[in-house]
Amino acid sequence: MTGRDTGIYEALLEDLSDGVLVVDFQGSVRIANAAFCRMFGLDPAAAGRLFAELFLESEGLDEFTQAVLDAVVDRDGAERRIASVRIGGEQRSLSVTTTYLTAARDGGTERVAVIAVVSDLTEVRELRETELRMAKVIETQLGELQDAYRDLEARNEALSHMTGRVRAARIAAMVLVAGLILGIGAWQIRSLDPFSATAALDTASGAAAGDTPGALHTLTVEPAALRSTVALRGSLAPGRVVKVVSPLESHVSAVHASPGELVAEGDLLVEFDTGRLAAERRRAEVEHIKARDRLAALEDWDNGAEMQRARRSLRLAGIALDDAERTLARAAFLLDQGIVPASEHEEAQRGRERRKLDFEAAERELAAVAAKGGGEALRVARLELETARERLRSREAKLGLAELRVPIAGIVIAADGPTGKPLAKGRPVTQGELLASIADFERLSAVTSVDEVDVRKIAAGQRASISGPGFPGLRIEGTVERVSSQAEGGARRSAAPRFEIAVALDRLDADARGRLRVGMSAHVEIVVHSRPAALLVPIGAVEQDGGAAWVRVVVGDAVERRAVSLGLTTLDSVEVVGGLAAGDQVVLPR
Repeated sequence: MTGRDTGIYEALLEDLSDGVLVVDFQGSVRIANAAFCRMFGLDPAAAGRLFAELFLESEGLDEFTQAVLDAVVDRDGAERRIASVRIGGEQRSLSVTTTYLTAARDGGTERVAVIAVVSDLTEVRELRETELRMAKVIETQLGELQDAYRDLEARNEALSHMTGRVRAARIAAMVLVAGLILGIGAWQIRSLDPFSATAALDTASGAAAGDTPGALHTLTVEPAALRSTVALRGSLAPGRVVKVVSPLESHVSAVHASPGELVAEGDLLVEFDTGRLAAERRRAEVEHIKARDRLAALEDWDNGAEMQRARRSLRLAGIALDDAERTLARAAFLLDQGIVPASEHEEAQRGRERRKLDFEAAERELAAVAAKGGGEALRVARLELETARERLRSREAKLGLAELRVPIAGIVIAADGPTGKPLAKGRPVTQGELLASIADFERLSAVTSVDEVDVRKIAAGQRASISGPGFPGLRIEGTVERVSSQAEGGARRSAAPRFEIAVALDRLDADARGRLRVGMSAHVEIVVHSRPAALLVPIGAVEQDGGAAWVRVVVGDAVERRAVSLGLTTLDSVEVVGGLAAGDQVVLPR
């Protein structure tokens, strides 16, 4: 094998993600690649040391050591074991596969060393255990859903029987009412005299043609309480649900609260892995230090080393130019005296020109170096320092978010929806991902829905009362907290639009609170109109024509027709909001 081949094999060995250990039968470690050293926390220079020195005296490595020793003693063939070891205070599961290294000896092959290939199965085992736990939870929930479905089917069947009875009773009532109406109509027809004229009111004078006001049927209008409600059916829900999202992109390192667990505000909910964030923070700190040093150097640029070198070069060039000019002057004098030849004078001239060029170059170099520390460079350095400082602050702030705490006291609810995933150690999370919700059960609300006809009657702030079959005898007061502006169930074209209504329940005492459970059905009665002193008149006393309405009112010895403004209509009365006053006598129909 050539040296080049050996280098390739060594590089491949070092790039392996699995640990590789080679131990000869004399107990010396021949090879321990980088993955193996990292896995066991060994010095990369472990090769050449004794296996017993590295492992036999270490606590927590017994199963791994035994697997290697068995391979050394038995020499039967390849074998794979799962070894549980403790490294750095952490329990880990390792897959240890042992085989042998052979070499050609005397026309045959001989086993000369044990090869142990080690894979870390800790995360795989933890994920498998988590998967089994979640499967048990899902199986339990599925059983509960099946029980609930069977219970719902039984209730639907009972409701179907009850609906049939109600329909039969309604038909019987309609037949009875129709009979009563026909009987009353027949009685009225028999009581009429077709040859007599009825008395009529004279609308021009306001007087009756054949009757006096005292002979008319009248009603004195008195203030009375008027109250209108809308009855709905809903269910009890938490008063407030706060969603908990991941503040950063990382991996879950620990989960401190499970769904259904009661937590207090400020309790630790989730811890995130900070390895990558810590590395980013260190890089940001290095960039910040470099930017700070560069700005400091630019602010003291005139006294810096680079400016000092440029000035020194200029001074040396000036001295050399002065020497060249003196040499040229001396050569010119000696040439005039005939002591030196003309070539020496010419050489002196060329030397002076070279020194002059060097001096000019040093001047340009000094100007260029001085420009490096000018105003624009200083401004750029300040901006770079500010950017590095902000990046460092951002990384430090993210490190401070590694511990996610409970925002409010309540019960942990698992994230729902198609993207909801159970929280588990090692699970990756993205910034803004929903991890869980916290439901505040100290304050409850009743959630219901209303159709598009009645939704315009309901507004936030209206009072309501709540009752239900799950808490008989208990009637709870509340206030409409929210009226949805968007219909729910829009995907179902055949369904009528309905709008969600949330009613916040008033504070409850401990006894009442103990009787209530989230999800219980609730009957919600919302007061949509309440007037303690309304003026009501019978519906028959009001005459309408188009958009106008009026009643006949007794004034002294006459009857006048008076226009009125109407409000809410009940089963037998109508509210008059303008045109009448308390004490007025309204003429009733005969």
